[in-house]
Amino acid sequence: MSVLALLALASASPVPEEAPLPNYRVGDAFVYSDGRVERVVAVKGNRITWAGLGKTRYTRNRSFFTPILSWRFGRGSGRREIVGEADSLWPLAKPASVRFRAIAYTKPKPTSRERRAMTLWTCASKKSKMIATPAGDFATIPVICERFSATTMRLIERIEWNYAPDLGHYVRRSSIDYFRGTRSTILLTAALSGPAANKRRLIALSRAAKESQAK
Repeated sequence: MSVLALLALASASPVPEEAPLPNYRVGDAFVYSDGRVERVVAVKGNRITWAGLGKTRYTRNRSFFTPILSWRFGRGSGRREIVGEADSLWPLAKPASVRFRAIAYTKPKPTSRERRAMTLWTCASKKSKMIATPAGDFATIPVICERFSATTMRLIERIEWNYAPDLGHYVRRSSIDYFRGTRSTILLTAALSGPAANKRRLIALSRAAKESQAK
């Protein structure tokens, strides 16, 4: 079933007893209230390559709540190793929790020496709840993740992902960055797949989402 069909059914469907790992397909695309676009451009096992509207790409696990595994930023690049059983939270069913480490290796430019940094994470699934978005109302399973400093054990960030099993992606993400003292929330505004997720349409949807948020 296409993402569009699932989107139409989502508000009427209850949360299943067990939600398996997301089953992404090349061509799936999601637009959020801040204008960001997430497009699936490659699928290789449990690794999904995503892109926005530009040329930048990044790879992450099917477990949407785990940190990005590889990315590029200008002339720089980064990769990350996940140490632990983050995927053991799946299938999402009754409330459960996992712990893991994320070790990042970054280079500001190709000739730079690789820099290493580690953070500690805990993620927990919670009881299901309904979430209202511009794209409709969804039955979701919240997954709350907290990121800690590996040296001070200080809480750095808290993220709540609201995963809609019928859609196969998150429809809301709310985060608190304790280090910067900032908060942010994004909501799903559109989900498309296949030919419907063409670049012209995605650009228009992204622009409309930004304009709506600015009002």
